[in-house]
Amino acid sequence: MNAEVLLAHCDCAILTSPASLMYFSGFDQSDAVIVVTPRECFFLTDSRYEVFVKTALLGDWSVRILSRSEQLAFLREVVASADRVGLEYDHVTLAAVSQLIGTDGLDKTVDLSPLVLGMRLVKRADEIEVIKRAEAMVDEVYAEVLPLFRVGVTEQEIAAEITMRLMRRGATGNAFDPIVAFGENAAMPHAVPSDRTLKKGDCVLMDFGAKYRGYCSDFTRTVFCGEPTERFRSAYALVLEAQRVAIRYLEQGGRNAAEADAAARRVIDDSPFRGAFNHSLGHGVGVEIHEGPTLSCRSTARLSEGMVFTLEPGIYVEGEFGVRIESLVLIENGKLTVIDRSDKEIYTV
Repeated sequence: MNAEVLLAHCDCAILTSPASLMYFSGFDQSDAVIVVTPRECFFLTDSRYEVFVKTALLGDWSVRILSRSEQLAFLREVVASADRVGLEYDHVTLAAVSQLIGTDGLDKTVDLSPLVLGMRLVKRADEIEVIKRAEAMVDEVYAEVLPLFRVGVTEQEIAAEITMRLMRRGATGNAFDPIVAFGENAAMPHAVPSDRTLKKGDCVLMDFGAKYRGYCSDFTRTVFCGEPTERFRSAYALVLEAQRVAIRYLEQGGRNAAEADAAARRVIDDSPFRGAFNHSLGHGVGVEIHEGPTLSCRSTARLSEGMVFTLEPGIYVEGEFGVRIESLVLIENGKLTVIDRSDKEIYTV
């Protein structure tokens, strides 16, 4: 639980975000509250989860099955004797804080969000194994859906197939809503699958991940329907080289997140597609699909042992196509490991 780390910053800690519930207790639901005091670590939930928590919780907890009003009364009793109350500002609402402490008690609260996010940066061995399995699922599903691409299939149909096939492999769901984008739709990095049908001459961008035992994976590949144009081939080659440059930087011991982003970005900006890479190089992955570290030009992060993050350069040309190639990587034993195993060479369907 690392209660001592939290209590070094406050007299009692109250954690309510789904990510923190999962990270600290293994409870992959949202209706619960963790309360950490010097005396005991409490887990509050209601009668709907009474049976579930008996087997789901990790660690030693004092479980309280309470109604919402009883939970509030319990929390008020705990904070009444605390000079500093630790909360997750990124998650808790002002209304909830006011109900708990009153508006005149806001100055006794401490923001634990940066501390909690920092604790999650470096993954334990058990977390890494779960993430690796979640990433293996997307490798397997990617290979399965490639034969499903045919002229006339829709983005939504492929997205539905991805979801179904991930769950058949034991995923509890998607790590995020799958992105399946054809042709000009792929020029939107976060395109939403539509009834757009596949045509010859379209690129196909797929970005999806599995949620498995509370942890996420992330994966992107771009393929082509028919014979790729020279312009698409050029863009694809640049994106692949940008990722390879970032991987080489990390393999050679580079650990500056901003420098990794810059190394990949130079490949694209030194080409006719300058400015077409319009998002950061990558982000951490764990109990949330986007967490630290961030790999961008503004990042101050140092990449270190046990961090899991993406490398996903892209080129997006409005009205024409988009290309993104994403790998999930890990720093372990001082070296870089690329977790996904799917081929990255240009593939036609």
